[in-house]
Amino acid sequence: MTRTLARRVLLPLTAALTAILMTTNPAAAAGNDDYTVYTSVHGGAVDFIDYGPGATGGGNNDDYLVIRDIAADGHGVQVWAWLHGKYLGTRYNGGGAWSSMIYDPYTIFPNNVAKNEVIGLKICLVDGQDNLIQPSCSSLEWPSIDG
Repeated sequence: MTRTLARRVLLPLTAALTAILMTTNPAAAAGNDDYTVYTSVHGGAVDFIDYGPGATGGGNNDDYLVIRDIAADGHGVQVWAWLHGKYLGTRYNGGGAWSSMIYDPYTIFPNNVAKNEVIGLKICLVDGQDNLIQPSCSSLEWPSIDG
């Protein structure tokens, strides 16, 4: 009797728990496209955020950039963004050492970044907008894994 009861209760319970665990965690199935690109001399960084808090007061946001000045070197940071070969624009952070700003060039697309689209970023230290310090520039492209 005990074995029969155990089979009747434990087997369905185990199956139900397995099904719940496999279906209630969509984040485990999706990939995380977060990347950070640094200037070649590490005075600036740009973080591509796949999903996060976004700008203050704006609520959570899908696909945006955080441009960070990470050194007290007297330079600002400028970032250029592309998506699947299409130039989206540039943004300059001249706020000084340890400052950061949010830039969302992907809002012009209805679904932001789609799966397999190529994200491209270039980052440079600058002395004022568009006044590049050439040896400092870095760029990176990668395909979105989950859109």
